Amino acid sequence: MKRALAVLVVTASILLANSPQLGANTRRNGAGSERAWGRVTDGAVELGNGMVERTWARDALRTVALRDLRAGGVVWGTGHRDFAVTVGGVTLGSDQLRLYGVRVDRIAGGMRAHFWLSGPGFTAEHLVDVFDDVAGFRTQTILHTSAPLPVDGARLEETATPAAAPTMHAFRAGADWRSPGETWAPQLSVGDAHTGDWRDTHAARAGESLAGPGQWLSLQKAGRSLFFVSETNDLPSNRVAYDGATAGPVLDYTRDVASLGPFEEQFHAENPLPADTPAPAGVPRVVDGTLTLTAVFVGVGTDADDEAWQFHHYLTAHRLQPYAHDVVFNSNGTDTGVLGDGAKDDMNYKTVVATAPIAKRLGIETFVLDDGWQAESGDWVPDPTRFPDQTFAAVRKAIAPMKLGLWMSPMHFHPDSQTWRTHPDWVCAPVGAALAAYNAVQPTGGSNEAGIAEWGPNAVPFIEQRLRTAITQWGVSYFKFDFLAWLTCAGQGDLHDMHDAFVAMLDRLRTSYPDVTFQIDETNDYRLFPFESTSRGPTWFQNGTPDPAHLLHNLWDLSPWVPAAAIGQHFLGGDAYKRYPVDTLMAEALLSHPTFFSDLRALPAPVIDAAAPWLAFYKAHRSLFTDGVVYPLLADPLKNGWTALQAWDPVAARGALLAFRQSSPDATATIALRDVPPGRTFALLDGPTGRRVGTATSAQLTAGLPVRLDAPNVARVTLIVPT
Repeated sequence: MKRALAVLVVTASILLANSPQLGANTRRNGAGSERAWGRVTDGAVELGNGMVERTWARDALRTVALRDLRAGGVVWGTGHRDFAVTVGGVTLGSDQLRLYGVRVDRIAGGMRAHFWLSGPGFTAEHLVDVFDDVAGFRTQTILHTSAPLPVDGARLEETATPAAAPTMHAFRAGADWRSPGETWAPQLSVGDAHTGDWRDTHAARAGESLAGPGQWLSLQKAGRSLFFVSETNDLPSNRVAYDGATAGPVLDYTRDVASLGPFEEQFHAENPLPADTPAPAGVPRVVDGTLTLTAVFVGVGTDADDEAWQFHHYLTAHRLQPYAHDVVFNSNGTDTGVLGDGAKDDMNYKTVVATAPIAKRLGIETFVLDDGWQAESGDWVPDPTRFPDQTFAAVRKAIAPMKLGLWMSPMHFHPDSQTWRTHPDWVCAPVGAALAAYNAVQPTGGSNEAGIAEWGPNAVPFIEQRLRTAITQWGVSYFKFDFLAWLTCAGQGDLHDMHDAFVAMLDRLRTSYPDVTFQIDETNDYRLFPFESTSRGPTWFQNGTPDPAHLLHNLWDLSPWVPAAAIGQHFLGGDAYKRYPVDTLMAEALLSHPTFFSDLRALPAPVIDAAAPWLAFYKAHRSLFTDGVVYPLLADPLKNGWTALQAWDPVAARGALLAFRQSSPDATATIALRDVPPGRTFALLDGPTGRRVGTATSAQLTAGLPVRLDAPNVARVTLIVPT
């Protein structure tokens, strides 16, 4: 008993110490099971669960071994530093910093190893999380400086993995100008213009080097994989690299020159010199205080499907605060130029009253007022000429039981706003001031009517207060944030400071109001797409009313890496129902973040009657469409033949198969499903009726499910649930 008591006392003293000291503490639960465990001994730090395990040395922060414990067992990383930071042109690895403290604690759903380090002019915290049911680790490094320090960048995670075959993926937004299958480039560009489709994938042979812009790096060896996912966006600074021996994501601030938001269509600028230039040109980030570097998920997969599932499960079960996957109406398309000749729509209280019954009949759950609701962007108060009260009480009554949402451009203002007149010091100078002057000359044309002048980080406390007011006093439960662009503001910091201030505000709001959904409009590039936005909520991905092939391509091309349920796209857009069956248009919406973006009053009653059962079906079986990873099957939808998507939870062994014939002359196709656990029997349910239409075994699903569609452009949705 005395020994046990001594261990408890030592453990408690370490946990409670303000300045942690090196010492042994043991926190291990469920050894040999999948429950996460961790321990600190005199010689090592260990963290793991029943699937994966990582061991560090105690004398300096370096990984001794990173193991995949599942069948066959694989040791991936051995004897290498965990990360490195480049300060003033000098790169310092984690194994070169003084490790002066370490602790292992239980966190929600897992365990955390917390390392404390010190270097010249800074200290660092390195956090590594492992969860009960995920084959991987989340890592993040936080720097603290005692004086202004130029940080060029970092190797966010680095693992020794010789002789592996690398594949890297970069994910991009920009649907306002970027179109799949078409050649596109800015009119003028310096450096890599980031052209191409939503996903840019490159691969190399085993042992060959591979580097470039990207957020996902996968290494394959003997059918297994080690992979890294940066929870970041597509700024030029966010890269991945493999030199044939070591791999990981790279943050290089010297790559970033400017982020021009909607103007990226015309002009793109980044550091044009090679990334491995010994003395790279570009501006480092000056840190005076705390810098939280990008988090990274380091996972292992037994195959490509397992790799995708491990990240998806980590993201949805442990990283992403759950949000309502509602069916949404957005009033953007309710616009005939009556109440404005620019961006603002025509939605007022009278129009709300006329539209709400149609939305309810269709099955809408959240009713979003687009940019016409605001008197002036920057003040963010309801327009008194459109609505009878200043808290949307009448609107909420008219749309009940639907929830209220608002479009908002939080980092922008209109020069007619009172807030701008009162606080000119909040503007992002010089660009924001120039935009305000331009906006004042043309106050109503195009996007100018909504307000295009840009705030700087100084305005964030006020913006946050207005958002909290909208939530607590106006009953808003959904926001669509638009017009985001990251700029360098004189006296307020660089583009990364603006970005970080906005994201920190977003995370505070998510913590305070977990029932509120925050959507990022990413039809322009370099906002938060993909993993900064989809780890916080849905994204609005696709403006306009593209044909079904393009909408399906968006999901097919981004899957299984980016969660399809987060991709906001229209359904029944424009008059598509005149050219395609309503059943097909509704089937293609089931795996996305379904949004009606046109004028509901123009939707014919027979179309509503045909569409409503599909939305009822979606809501009745929502988890089958949103919980699992989505695998692309057959051919790219842009080829207009047979294509398919599979929503799938391989642990629960359930999901859905969505098959589309498009313009193929063949009436039948055999569709093999992915990642089906063996030895099961499944019931097959037809959509949207939910009627049982057959059974299938695991072997039959893996070999291929025969599907017959007797006409072109017809779809079939089949739910697959274990009996």
